[in-house]
Amino acid sequence: MSIFNLQVSFFSIENPLRLLDRYLNRFRYRQTARLNQREVEVRWTNRAECELQQQQQPLIVELQLYFSCVVKKRVLFHQSVTFDTTPVNDQLKLFFRPIAAAACDPWEFATHYPAGQNLSTGTAARMVPGRVEIDYRQGHWEGQFYYYLNPKARDGA
Repeated sequence: MSIFNLQVSFFSIENPLRLLDRYLNRFRYRQTARLNQREVEVRWTNRAECELQQQQQPLIVELQLYFSCVVKKRVLFHQSVTFDTTPVNDQLKLFFRPIAAAACDPWEFATHYPAGQNLSTGTAARMVPGRVEIDYRQGHWEGQFYYYLNPKARDGA
């Protein structure tokens, strides 16, 4: 790895074409939902809305806070799950799941994300995100979620 390769360093600069795509395809649709008695703003692009309208059943978005050697935020997409979900609208459902890994093994973490236990109570279960963003790009669902340092400052970004 070259020290001057800004695409793979900690201080990486995002691909300018990706930034342009995000500018042209903004998160135009917004709705709020309540997860664990907290309000979550869900935003999605026009591409995602078109794909949601074509789906026969609701898309289920899993917001996963994964505790292992490091903490990782993951967004997974499902057609059906055994967990209780929160409806956002007729085509979209959410659920939040904090998970603790069984062991801290970097290789296993990077490839399989082994789940040790669900953290359904305690502090981790109360760490519900403030905003979720969903997009549909090149035939794949993409998502990310954010936490607010100040829960009253939700109008930014």
